[in-house]
Amino acid sequence: MPDDDLSGPYHEAIQRGFAFAHEGGRRCGPVHFLVGISEGTGCAAAALDPGAGRSLREIVAAAGELGDRAGYLHLQAQEAARSFAAASGHAPAAEHLLIALIDQATPEVLQALNLAGLDNATVRATALAGIGMDVGMPPIAMPALAPAGSLDRPPLPVADLDQRAWTVLCWRQEHLPVDRVRSRDSAEALRHLEWQAAWRLGEELRLDEDQRFSLVHHHVAAVERHVSPARPDLGRRRPSRGRYARLIMRHRFLRRRIGFTVGWGVWFGNRRVNVRDRWFELTTLHNYRGQPEPDRHS
Repeated sequence: MPDDDLSGPYHEAIQRGFAFAHEGGRRCGPVHFLVGISEGTGCAAAALDPGAGRSLREIVAAAGELGDRAGYLHLQAQEAARSFAAASGHAPAAEHLLIALIDQATPEVLQALNLAGLDNATVRATALAGIGMDVGMPPIAMPALAPAGSLDRPPLPVADLDQRAWTVLCWRQEHLPVDRVRSRDSAEALRHLEWQAAWRLGEELRLDEDQRFSLVHHHVAAVERHVSPARPDLGRRRPSRGRYARLIMRHRFLRRRIGFTVGWGVWFGNRRVNVRDRWFELTTLHNYRGQPEPDRHS
């Protein structure tokens, strides 16, 4: 069943969770959604009523460490809730989200429930009964997390990286053509090419996403540590749509007469970046002579 009502109880619980996190100056996490659900109506909110005890809002606000979890976890909970609702033939409801949060079982959610004097199994059974589901059904499936090193999920530690790939990248870090970095364009070209090199290496070795994203994260950070001290005057360029895009947008009359659109500006900007990167790559090939080959069979 499609979910087109952005003002229903499910979305309202999420919005209250984000608002609560914002009030405390924290990143929104699963425990904030728990507070958002508790302050709504229906079976899910009733299941989270602590009676005469402290509310979940008071508990989470008082225990700061409970309310600063990364966003990739709340994205997983939302996806699990929506998938569970779709599989059950329902529109997503606050009850689906509550069940997803309990089955996700992050330490913050479990601790908040415990501090409120609420039993996880009882809360879950009440939410399941509220949507007409078997109260004894097994935990719902959790979708895969965002890859380590993407969104705000921390990358894998360097010690856990694929050492075949990391050895090659460390060699590249020691042979960076920093002497060729003479402008912001050349600095950006170097960063971009090293990003591509790390990603390509991960693909060639058929590493999983956690490894590939983490390799890129650590390698780009190492490249930055080499480039920034060498050329502190070359700060990172703010993202833009390119010189040609800005030119086209300024001259609306010209754009109308010859049929140019903003898309053309983006295309020209991308072409310029590609030519810039390719030229920098060609002029620095000698720096990477002798790069070791990783063992692709281990």
